[in-house]
Amino acid sequence: MDCPSNRKYAANFIPLVFHILSVLGTIGNLGSLWACLRPSQPWSIGTIGVLNLALCDLAYLASITPWAAYMDADYHWNMGQSFCILVKILYFVGLTSSTMFICAISTDRFLAIVFPLESRMIRTPRNSALVSLLLWAITSLLIYLSYPNILYWVRRDGIHVCGAIVISRFRTTKATYNLLSYYSIQVSVPLLIIIPSYVKIIARMKQSRQQWGTGNMQGRDKTIWLISVFIANFLMCWVPGQLLHIIACVIFFTLNDCKNTCWVAWVVNLLVEASQLLYCLNACLDPLIFHLQQGHGKVLHKAVIRLASWLRKLMLKGKKHDLGGLPVEPISVVQLHSAPKKP
Repeated sequence: MDCPSNRKYAANFIPLVFHILSVLGTIGNLGSLWACLRPSQPWSIGTIGVLNLALCDLAYLASITPWAAYMDADYHWNMGQSFCILVKILYFVGLTSSTMFICAISTDRFLAIVFPLESRMIRTPRNSALVSLLLWAITSLLIYLSYPNILYWVRRDGIHVCGAIVISRFRTTKATYNLLSYYSIQVSVPLLIIIPSYVKIIARMKQSRQQWGTGNMQGRDKTIWLISVFIANFLMCWVPGQLLHIIACVIFFTLNDCKNTCWVAWVVNLLVEASQLLYCLNACLDPLIFHLQQGHGKVLHKAVIRLASWLRKLMLKGKKHDLGGLPVEPISVVQLHSAPKKP
């Protein structure tokens, strides 16, 4: 059935926000790539980690602009099947690789601070590059295995659907559990690795402060601050985004037992869009943290002031267009099969 009231919440404003975040995140991560690859930058483990995170974020952000256009068109995909598959592959590549590299970087920091002498022969730029290649190979394998979850479907009324959300024509629960397990692993594995690692790191630094005093701890204090910022970014953006996706999958799994299916479709779409917004914020904040650590705060401050003025004008323009435009009946991402209406 069609749900005419499925997407009437900020119909023009939300896609505009995604376009803006996509542009900002792409510029920031390209800046991180330039900073890591320039000749004056020493090739270190930290540089390799930042380089890989920037590539992960760029892969994800490359899928956001088409997805925002898809959402702006009331979930009618008019860019072809091949491009649909490419966009969803980039989306899953960005999410999967980001999770693995976040875990790898956290493990490296744990070894460097908690076991500095024991791990010095293991923690080398060469080994870091080899681990990076291995993680990208694992990402490719996982994307190949999850390829059946990518969906391109043409409805009877001519609407083209592109995505990875289970559609009710799949009566088996296999696809639902595949997506649910995917997002569950994206949350559980990083939490089991990152949180204990950073707790141990901070505890070791506090112990070193007591042994060496405050005079020799300025560099380590800066490291603690950076770790705290990365933890905050992870907990406020990445984890809630994955949890919203899990909730959306659970709600969709109970869809066949719901009487008000249009309301369920609205909730699922809203949760998915909110999770994507959090992912975009995470992809934008990663390069911001890196550039602040590199001492580019003044340049970023001036750029933010100019961008804020420009974004304010765009948002006001989009708000006026949203209020003044004619209402269009949107089509839900969650599609249901029902008996055809008799003429």
